[in-house]
Amino acid sequence: MRIVICLLAAMLISACVTTGDAPLREASPEEAARTNLRLGSEYLQRGQRERALEKLNRAIEQDPHLAPAHAYLGLVYEQLGKPSQAETHYKTALRIDDDDANVRNMYAVYLCRNERIKEAVKHFLAAATVPTYTTSETAYTNAGLCVLKRSDYEEAETYFRQALQINPRYSDALWQMAKLTNLDDRNFQARAFLQRLANVSEMTAQALWLGVQVERSLGDNRAADNYAVQLRLKYPESVESRLLAESIQNDGSS
Repeated sequence: MRIVICLLAAMLISACVTTGDAPLREASPEEAARTNLRLGSEYLQRGQRERALEKLNRAIEQDPHLAPAHAYLGLVYEQLGKPSQAETHYKTALRIDDDDANVRNMYAVYLCRNERIKEAVKHFLAAATVPTYTTSETAYTNAGLCVLKRSDYEEAETYFRQALQINPRYSDALWQMAKLTNLDDRNFQARAFLQRLANVSEMTAQALWLGVQVERSLGDNRAADNYAVQLRLKYPESVESRLLAESIQNDGSS
């Protein structure tokens, strides 16, 4: 067993790396920056924002042109309630690499959260069309969710359908389409989207309750009962189970 030990003092200056049986060598600033970027993102996922801030700032000291590090700093500052600093880092990330679809998507989410919907959609769509982006369906779905904030159902549907053209099994877009078609009383379509959703992911309490309502509206009580049984068994304490019970009680008393 081979053990590599880096002294703490040395780590403040550089990283220690080893590959295979090659001798220990000093990492380049770019390699060290990527390591700190990874650590910073992991700390952020665990909610340790101050630790994340430390690692990400270290990353851009080591490599000022590391666009994702600036984007993650934007996210940290956003969560810390410092929007000016957040936007500065998001824009810096895009200036460094405007072809990084993940960076652009992160900035677009920030814009959408701050009700800058037109700007956000522009960046979501730009991210979706980057040739190397392997999950464009995510960006299109985000664009749809963003325009829903201004109740633009027609435009939202356009984006959700674009997401499904790229990935017909994308559960987030299927769920959004099920809800939209139900809202528009296109319940045969809502039924189809819910069936497709059931084939690719675990049905949530919200999806099962929608299934009950859709099938009731279409007059298929057997299908509605099937959704209802699943809802009671899987999510007995959910709000949707309570709504189901109330609906049954109201039907019985009418």
